[in-house]
Amino acid sequence: MKRPSFPSIAATVFLALSFPGPARPAPPDTTGFQLDPRLEIHLWAAEPDVVDPVSLCFDEQGNAYVAECRDYPLGAGPGGKVGSTVRLLRDTDGDGRADRSTVFAANLGYATAVTPWRGGILVAAAPDILFLRDNDGDGVADTREVLVTGFVRGVSDSLVNGLCFGPDNRIHGANGGNGGTLRSPRLPGNALALGEDDFAFDPDTGRVEATGRSGGGFGLVFDDWGRVFTTYNINHLQHRFLDKADYAVAPGFPAVETTGTISDHEEMSRIFPVSEARTRPNHPEQSGRFSAAGGMGRLGAAAWPADLRGSIFVCDVVGNLVHRDVIQPSGATFVATRAPSERDREFLASRDPVCRPVGLVDGPDGALYLLDMQRDVIEHPDYIPARVREKLDVRAGQDRGRIYRIVPKATPVPTRVTANTADAAELVPLLGHGDQWWRVTAQRLLVERHSPAPIAAIRSLARTHADPRGRVHALWTLQGLGALDAGDLAAALDDAVPEARECALVLVKRTGIAGPAIASRVWKLCHDPWPRVRFAALLATPRVPAGDPSASRSTFSRALARDPADPWMRRAVLSAIPVPDRIPVLKARLAEAGVAPAAVPSDTAHEGIRELADLVGATPELAPVCLAELLPDIARPTTPAPLREAVLAGLQSGLARSDGKPALDETSRRGLDGLAARATPRELRLLWRLARLAGVPDSPARLQALDRARRTATDPTRPAAERIDALGLLEFGGSPADTTALLGCLGGTEPTAVQSAAFDVLRGQKDAATGVALVERWRALAPGIRPRALQLLLDRRTFHEPLVASLERKKITVGELSLDLEQRRRLLRSGVPGIAARAARHFGDEEYSNRKAVVADWLARIPAAGKADHGRALFAELCAKCHRCGDVGERVGPDLGGVAHRSVEDLLGNILDPNMAINPGFVSYQAETRDGDTVVGLLAAESAESITLVQAGGVKQALSRRNLVRLESTGSSLMPEGLEAGRTPQDLRDLVAFLQESR
Repeated sequence: MKRPSFPSIAATVFLALSFPGPARPAPPDTTGFQLDPRLEIHLWAAEPDVVDPVSLCFDEQGNAYVAECRDYPLGAGPGGKVGSTVRLLRDTDGDGRADRSTVFAANLGYATAVTPWRGGILVAAAPDILFLRDNDGDGVADTREVLVTGFVRGVSDSLVNGLCFGPDNRIHGANGGNGGTLRSPRLPGNALALGEDDFAFDPDTGRVEATGRSGGGFGLVFDDWGRVFTTYNINHLQHRFLDKADYAVAPGFPAVETTGTISDHEEMSRIFPVSEARTRPNHPEQSGRFSAAGGMGRLGAAAWPADLRGSIFVCDVVGNLVHRDVIQPSGATFVATRAPSERDREFLASRDPVCRPVGLVDGPDGALYLLDMQRDVIEHPDYIPARVREKLDVRAGQDRGRIYRIVPKATPVPTRVTANTADAAELVPLLGHGDQWWRVTAQRLLVERHSPAPIAAIRSLARTHADPRGRVHALWTLQGLGALDAGDLAAALDDAVPEARECALVLVKRTGIAGPAIASRVWKLCHDPWPRVRFAALLATPRVPAGDPSASRSTFSRALARDPADPWMRRAVLSAIPVPDRIPVLKARLAEAGVAPAAVPSDTAHEGIRELADLVGATPELAPVCLAELLPDIARPTTPAPLREAVLAGLQSGLARSDGKPALDETSRRGLDGLAARATPRELRLLWRLARLAGVPDSPARLQALDRARRTATDPTRPAAERIDALGLLEFGGSPADTTALLGCLGGTEPTAVQSAAFDVLRGQKDAATGVALVERWRALAPGIRPRALQLLLDRRTFHEPLVASLERKKITVGELSLDLEQRRRLLRSGVPGIAARAARHFGDEEYSNRKAVVADWLARIPAAGKADHGRALFAELCAKCHRCGDVGERVGPDLGGVAHRSVEDLLGNILDPNMAINPGFVSYQAETRDGDTVVGLLAAESAESITLVQAGGVKQALSRRNLVRLESTGSSLMPEGLEAGRTPQDLRDLVAFLQESR
């Protein structure tokens, strides 16, 4: 098929934006949406023209290609065969709705992403990325070529996805979580073990590279400046801070998260669905919160309201909604915030419980297109309890699918797009278009055609265009054409707009152009007033000459001092410091640093020094000499104690993961022992670990300190801080008496901080006896220790036996463990002989309940609707002494203002069976005093000297620890069972209605 040209589309669309086309249809399908009142939504395509849409792209002709993942979740048909398709959709009559649908390609394996390339499309269909192209104009792919293969198919909600053309002229994609070993038939010798990284590849050469730690979710978007954002389930929006290439050149650099959450509205953020609440069979506690973030979009169209432009959208398929985040700079990264107008609502929410938003894309017409998969069951069956799954049709909705078109109100419908041939001169101006779609498409086409003719015009645009985004696209286009030179980069590094300087620095890293003019600018920009520019400049320094070593070392030291509280800026510095400069820079920082700047929290003031010391210890060339080199600086009397501790902690952690072993001569050994003799307990603990790493025998002074620590740790009359420090030293004992002392500090009368210190040492012990001792003391553990203790009991196979035995002996109740689905499965699928069967006697894959029969009976009798007004009165009568909901009640137990999107079944189950699963913070405790009193309540506050129990009605009672004989949990909540006594089904339905209407 003859390749169509691109600018005619532009002309047609611009014309359409100026002159209205035919009137839109007004289908009823959109009435169930809640949307920004300035916008309108229309159905653009629906079944049978499109089914199971999960990805959409528009090519340069305006054709829409849709990946239909028809084989989700377990394959299509009885045999579970692959069955995905790619659908070609066109709006031929210009009415704003697709009216021609063609199966472009069929029999693909789990198609999850499409993106245009060289007159065709690239499709992610694990295990492959395919190139598909129609060569004869019939709307059906004739070419089908594997460009990359090796993606693990695995669980079908964790597949390769997110294909898109990146600013660096490569195709980028998201790992999804399944990983694989990637190869390209075009470059047979290039194999990449993907692991947990995302990736990028050049379709022409077949070269595949890892780009950075994957968010592990479904979706990947670039902003105007080429920054990457991803998503993953409860962490709905993440930013990739570092590329893999940024730290691959740094020996000893620790394994760090290169992608992190940037939301300021917490992990598992609150969301506001408008659909009827349904029971969550796996994690009911996640109802009304982000738990299924998957599918993204970014608004890059210029004609939208200014406050919406640049927003990033994340779908929650379970919540039937699209969430919007406003992205703002924050140091080396960003913060994602809710818009003021969306504090308690979403950008888009559907009342249709099977509306499954899975992605949004900008179209060439400036509209935002929303994909709706329309599945009844969207959770993968692996995450649904077996007994629940047996009752579900996990493929219900497989014959449905919707695509919606969202635009500002009064936006004219574009006339039908028709493409003709275009020369490069028409494409170059589009690099500066106001819409991201046009800029990216123009860059892609210019690079694909690879003609030298437009280079001069592109170079001129790179230096003179009024829009800095256009200048940046021109630079990357020159790079893609192999025409970028030092003059282009030097001009860009001097750009007045900080984002343009940042992008120029990324180009320095990518191209390796590093002459003197470039190097001097890069080093200068390490001190730029804009944090993102400093960040990018530091990452670029390994690619340019350093010049004067003392100047570069000073730059690194100043950078550590300037942004001590920004972890990503620190990592940029650390990744940039060459191996020979690491100890000198650390010495310089020790000499320069006095006390932490007042504006910096004390817990982060010296974190950069600790991290640099860790890097020094982990560097194979430096590990043997680092202690001898740094001990004089550490031991110097003028070195503040916090700095000394930071260096010791860093060296210890770095050496622990290094292959090297520090070598100490006799002088250094004496220095180490001398420092230990006057060290604080925390310093002594670190020095002891360092001594053992260096093979230095335990000195008499250290052994004497250990004896003192044994006495202090178990003395309840000593200050808690002293006992905590002493407990830390018991890790160097290891005798049965030491273990007994540690276990004794897990008693209920001990402060949580003391329990925590003892637990930290005990968790290093792997013998089954420790597991037995932990479960024996379960009722005495503080609420803050219980989740950690439970995780340890599940993580250690040798601890499974005592944990299950404690359930059998009723030493621990199932409810107070509050096991989620994954934790239940740790025991139900335990490899320890007999454990799975024994655990199954206490709970199944589904959520457990002590009163299943009672709950089932009431569910069968409860009416469909309730009266919230009467429910409010019932709440005030029955619940308000311990719970608050809205403006009613006391905050003793959990605040119920956040349960509005829990289903009737969930809420009724919690009312009828309050001990089904108890949050550790709301387990009641019983205190017995030396005066003979017994007090029961929730542990509301504590200190080293006292505890405070809060009882029904908000009554608080403070008790001195010295007057306590015993403090143990009761294994239940304060809420009694039998609340339903004397109540009618309508009463309980009214109570649930009140809870569901409160926020």
